Amino acid sequence: MTETALTDLTLSAARRRALEVRKRLARFKLVFIQCGVAFEPLREPLLAQLDTTVLDAADFAKKPGLIGPGAKQVVLTGVEAFARDGTAAGTTIGTLRVQVLQLLERDIEVCLVSRVARTAFAPVVGSNLLVDAKLHCLPALGSDECPATTRDHPGFALPAIGFGSDTDVATILRTALAELGVSILTELDYALFEARHNTRFISEVDAVTQETLRSAGLAHIVNDEISLTAPRLLWKFKEAIGDVMASNVSPQTDLAEVSEGLWNIERTIRKTLRDAAVNEPNVKNWRKSLLHETLAKTVLERARDDAHPDAASIAELRDPIEWLSLGELLELVRSKRFDGLFWKKVTWDKFTQQVIPIRNRLSHMRLLKKGDKTTVRKWVNLLQQAKK
Repeated sequence: MTETALTDLTLSAARRRALEVRKRLARFKLVFIQCGVAFEPLREPLLAQLDTTVLDAADFAKKPGLIGPGAKQVVLTGVEAFARDGTAAGTTIGTLRVQVLQLLERDIEVCLVSRVARTAFAPVVGSNLLVDAKLHCLPALGSDECPATTRDHPGFALPAIGFGSDTDVATILRTALAELGVSILTELDYALFEARHNTRFISEVDAVTQETLRSAGLAHIVNDEISLTAPRLLWKFKEAIGDVMASNVSPQTDLAEVSEGLWNIERTIRKTLRDAAVNEPNVKNWRKSLLHETLAKTVLERARDDAHPDAASIAELRDPIEWLSLGELLELVRSKRFDGLFWKKVTWDKFTQQVIPIRNRLSHMRLLKKGDKTTVRKWVNLLQQAKK
């Protein structure tokens, strides 16, 4: 295919999508579009076909006067710059929100264009601008929209593949997945690697994950059902998930609160057990009597290896409970001797099911999942109530 013919196809596809964007803007006034790596060949033609004022979002936030008095529409690109922490180029997404609301008050339609999904943005002051905007998912390519030379490619529906990009498929998938945000990655990780849904995973994940996959071009609606845009690339899709998750080395925004909550929970349980052991009737030395012989020996060896090389017995440790693993701690708390302390068996069962997996994720430096913070916060509150 000649370069001219390819350009004609690209312009035609961009023109169709621009028409849909304009319809959305006319109806909802504030629209969010993710135009990431999957749609890269269409990005510039699409912006051109919208035939309106196009500004960088950070520039506009700092200089709202860039919009003239007669403007009817504006497209703000580069919104992804605010994703990490809500700041970009000396301004904030909160400031951007204020300026966008002022445009809407002037009956100016606003289209927010981002390379990353809404789920990739940190929940900071002003980020509700993205939620207030109506999401518009750019459609994947139909077989009649791409060159005949790529129609047999399993990923032809992705413009980055269908229009013959030089970038290899694995790189495109890795970049597209990175654009989704960590919370969506962990949902996909569970669906594909833990629950092992394989090609059915798309119907098993929640609505937010489905919507985010659609916004990135990785999923689309066919006959009123959602499906992967390139189902024959599922194995590469799974490999790309592993690659992107492994490369994610920055602390998640929820990490500090989850860590603090788990610390509070576990230290409170240990303190409560210590109080019960110290105040146990008819016990002369709580340190010696607390653990059975085998566990006492194990705990003493741990303490010797780490901080107390000259400890002759467990009685010399300031607090043997601090040297128990979480599993050993819970086993002791739930034993007949201490009878669960402040919770019944059913509550401890729920605690074990809900909190221990989060604690394990943290101890192995695995990515936290969506909802982990809420779960930890709930158990901190339940523990505080039980201790009153």
